[in-house]
Amino acid sequence: MEQLITELITTLRPTLRSVRKAEHLLADYWADRIALIWTTENIHRAANENKTVFTEQQAREILRNLHRHHNPQYGLRWSDLAETIQQSGLGRDIRQWELHLFIHRDVLAIDPPQKKGRS
Repeated sequence: MEQLITELITTLRPTLRSVRKAEHLLADYWADRIALIWTTENIHRAANENKTVFTEQQAREILRNLHRHHNPQYGLRWSDLAETIQQSGLGRDIRQWELHLFIHRDVLAIDPPQKKGRS
């Protein structure tokens, strides 16, 4: 939870009067809770494992779709990501050199956003 609290404080810092007080309040809040956080980085990693590359916008769409349609009784599993990615029809095939970088250097392949005027 420390990393989550640090990220929240960093995001909220411009609006906080007291960072120390905010850290204390968040630490107290999370003392008896846990949260499992899924990010677009997880989506990109699962996509690359399935030889697919997404833009950040497509990864966000997949993440929202997973949130809307997951089974709360079972939560989300890595296999749910792979299945959703395969069924989405989004993204493009990973290029050989991107796959090489992913496998050997753990470099995620992420497409840049589409430029306006291009479909």
